[in-house]
Amino acid sequence: MEPIVVFWYGFIIFLSVGPWFFSWLIGNWHQGRIIDRLATEEKSLNDSGAGHPVNNLSKPSKDTNIENSMLVMSSISVGPSWWQMMLGGWKNFFGGRIESYDKMLGYGRRKVLHDMRVQALQQGFDEVINVRVETSMVSKKSKGDDKTAGYEFIAYGTAIKYVRS
Repeated sequence: MEPIVVFWYGFIIFLSVGPWFFSWLIGNWHQGRIIDRLATEEKSLNDSGAGHPVNNLSKPSKDTNIENSMLVMSSISVGPSWWQMMLGGWKNFFGGRIESYDKMLGYGRRKVLHDMRVQALQQGFDEVINVRVETSMVSKKSKGDDKTAGYEFIAYGTAIKYVRS
């Protein structure tokens, strides 16, 4: 084969596969960075001795008087990379668990719970009870090529402060 023909075949293959490869590469790198940053924040908070005052119990864990309570909440919107959306589309078509979204969905849940915990601790509360996490899909599908997808996570609960004796 002529070298120019090999070049054009290679160029056409690169144009068809290249954007997806770069989406996978950059998406994994970026998501890895933000997940590692969150893990570092969670670890430093745990190492500070702050405890784990977030739970879904409807009653406080201690049987003491409550001085103050307040609603605390946190929200975040996250979206998959092109690569994750492509894999998700294939899985949606053929059926099965869409594992390509697991990393993004896990990050969203962890992030809202962590931010809510930090908010409660910064305001001097001892515990957050009756915690709920809600997830909703936000998407735009038009007849053109513009398809966007994202997920919104909202966590909320009742922050309580115990009476100090």
